Amino acid sequence: MFYTQQLITPNYLCDQYDNLSPWSAVRLFQEIACLHSQTHSIGFSELIKQGRAWVICRAYYRFDRLPHEAEPITLRTWSRGTDGLFAFRDSQILDQQGNAIVASTTYWAIMELATRHVMRMHDFMDSFAFYDGLATDRPKLDRLRLPKGDSAPEQVAQFHVLPSMLDHTNHVNNAEYVKWIFDTLPHGTNIPTPYHLCLEYQQETQPAELVTIHRLPSPDATYYRISNPRSTAVLATLS
Repeated sequence: MFYTQQLITPNYLCDQYDNLSPWSAVRLFQEIACLHSQTHSIGFSELIKQGRAWVICRAYYRFDRLPHEAEPITLRTWSRGTDGLFAFRDSQILDQQGNAIVASTTYWAIMELATRHVMRMHDFMDSFAFYDGLATDRPKLDRLRLPKGDSAPEQVAQFHVLPSMLDHTNHVNNAEYVKWIFDTLPHGTNIPTPYHLCLEYQQETQPAELVTIHRLPSPDATYYRISNPRSTAVLATLS
């Protein structure tokens, strides 16, 4: 049901404040999801041999406190089931007292890389033991929309995709978008916890493509639109 792993927070995953960076937390959640899936022979390495891959579609992260460098932590993840196309996964980073200090709710799909078709989940996840407990306060992740108003989103970054930003699908890794969002903040910005990050992944971004990031503050959150030359790749809110 639960898959867990103990870890000493690595220095190389920490930021200038000696805390685990938010995008590194996302990478750790990605890794623990992969390890859990591997126990059922549907991890990233098994699927890629079949011309398939896990892709993340929606994600919600709650950061109550980021662990310090060298702090012992426990990663915990579980599957909450499927609805046919999406697999629902919750994950947590626990401190030594068992408190959940970072948590996520994510929606995943399995895609045929050649056709870009999404597979039916019941063909892959029959062996999983599902658990309906929630890691966050978001049992359901709705689609994101930029708010309508008088203000237009401001362009805050533009750059080309570098090879280091890609993963084994030869597209930008999901955690890289999180890093880009935080890189648009003014130097020295330290967002006080708790805060929340919600993302909807709409399209892959490919090698060498030009990426443009727009930001739109609103009363409830700051919205981000990350685009490539073909379309919007990711919508996100930071609050």
